[in-house]
Amino acid sequence: MIMFRLASVAALLVFALGSVYPQTPDAAVKFRLAQSYEQAGNFEDAATLYKELLAKDQSNFVYVDALRRVYMQLKRYDDAIILLKNRLAAAPGDANTRAVLGGVYYKAGNEKGAHAEWNATIASEPANPNIYRIVANIMIENRLLDKTAEVYRKARIACSDPNLFTIDLAQLLAVSMDYTGATTEFLRWLKQNPTQLSFVQGRMATFTGKEEGRIAALDAVHAEIVREENPRLYELLGWLHLEGKNFADALEAYKTLDRITNARGGQIYAFAERAFKEKAFAVAARAYKEAIDMPIAQQRLPYAKYGYACSLKELTTLADTLATFPSGGSEQQSNRYPVTESRPQYSGAIGYFQEIIKEYPRSEFSARSYFQIGMIQFEKYFDLDGALASFQHVEEELPGLAVVQHDVTLTIGDVLTAKGDTAQAAARFARVLNTPTATPDQTDEASYRIAELEYFGGRFQDAIRRLGEITLNLKADYANDALQLLTFLQENTTTAELALREFARADFLARQRKNTEAIPLFLQIIDRYPQALLVDDALMKMASLQAQARMFTDAIASYGRLLSQFKESSIALDIAQFNIGEIYQFGMNDIPNAMKSYEQLLSGFPQSIHATTARKRIRELRGDSL
Repeated sequence: MIMFRLASVAALLVFALGSVYPQTPDAAVKFRLAQSYEQAGNFEDAATLYKELLAKDQSNFVYVDALRRVYMQLKRYDDAIILLKNRLAAAPGDANTRAVLGGVYYKAGNEKGAHAEWNATIASEPANPNIYRIVANIMIENRLLDKTAEVYRKARIACSDPNLFTIDLAQLLAVSMDYTGATTEFLRWLKQNPTQLSFVQGRMATFTGKEEGRIAALDAVHAEIVREENPRLYELLGWLHLEGKNFADALEAYKTLDRITNARGGQIYAFAERAFKEKAFAVAARAYKEAIDMPIAQQRLPYAKYGYACSLKELTTLADTLATFPSGGSEQQSNRYPVTESRPQYSGAIGYFQEIIKEYPRSEFSARSYFQIGMIQFEKYFDLDGALASFQHVEEELPGLAVVQHDVTLTIGDVLTAKGDTAQAAARFARVLNTPTATPDQTDEASYRIAELEYFGGRFQDAIRRLGEITLNLKADYANDALQLLTFLQENTTTAELALREFARADFLARQRKNTEAIPLFLQIIDRYPQALLVDDALMKMASLQAQARMFTDAIASYGRLLSQFKESSIALDIAQFNIGEIYQFGMNDIPNAMKSYEQLLSGFPQSIHATTARKRIRELRGDSL
């Protein structure tokens, strides 16, 4: 921190003062030798050399300070005191030396002597802020934080400057865990420097991550707001609520900020954007709607309307997820298999997107709205023809934006894959792969999707070659997915290619949501190729599909078979155990067995990535307060 770095200021000053005194060549050699002894920890020999140098040049303060350092290392405090007193006899006005002498007294256990020297240092120039800084730095070195705070406050009175040492005192109080006092000082600084809100937030972030620090800061800001309705204070208040994920109170702060700055919804909209990014969709929707109703400035209005529609969509997705059995422990997977009631649930979001399309035709907002409608049709309704029609509208609305077009082309390829039209899907992916305007991530995604099609079609060597190219850059977005599929193909093409071909066909049926065809095929693979390395993968796939088809007893049996038959070899055992718990909890509403399954996960797989969620679920099912 800044205040601790300041402790080195005295040493730098000492060096600067001492360097004005010349050294002879022999003295310079001896000084460097003494320094090397000191750096090596040979303080006795260093002290001998420094003492010899000082004897020949008693006015050189560099030698004085060097000898003091090694005396302190050797705990020869009395020698250090005599050394500094001799220096003071020759230069009685040297405030730095007197303050350092106080530090030596303190380390020697003579607190009374230490404070006497520090008080004398201040008394020498009581209206000089630098004198107080020198003493404060020595006190900080000795961890006298409360005493240092007293020195800073005394300086304000003596120098008739209530804003003196504001940041120093704020950081000192933060380290001392006086969060209210620290915040008060930061607010004092903000009042003097209203453009430095980000700086203040950065410094306060060192303690606002703790609940007690954040509460103390909130109290201090509220107390200041009573005295002054300052926009910066409301910005800080809103930020503090956001730090604590208290979005409702943050919205109220930003509404007041919007009012007193006459922002016409601009501040509320900015908050809505932040809340949406934080996935606080309910309060984001409220904020967007309030900004729209203000109404916000015309140039921002379409952004607010689109944000509101997206918030409605995300809120519906959350409700849909909670009402749907979450397959595989993955929210993303569960969202792809919604309950039949999803259509009316999503009608509000779709209707609002359609209003945006009518109000802002052939614009970025109409294109994005068509895209969102298409994603709902694809992921929530599995209405593939409707999704294709919506995505084609995106292409028509924004023909000039290459990046957007490539994303749409990739998504259309996914829809065509789900339709089983691999030729058209491959053509879409190849279009992105072969265009120079695609981003590296888009190119990798296109290449990965083509590799998937090659895998589905049994062209395993082509898929392996393509996946190997993607994994050359392990930082790429699709590198992990590519590596997983690549490893799966490499280990199974050499050991059970016939089983792999049937597995790929079943996997392709699952991609098309032809679960009634895929499940028997996976079961056939398990029975026909019991020694194949992919049998545990087939069990996982089949169990997931059975759960989605609400064949809960069969799914539990499949996961149980994996846990018993492959307990020494499968890397998915913890996932299987976690999924059993989810089936009992969400699918069958069997709370005792759900808790038992989660407990088995914790006992059998304590390092699992699902362990934290399992603990939380157990507490919720027991009714424990969180």
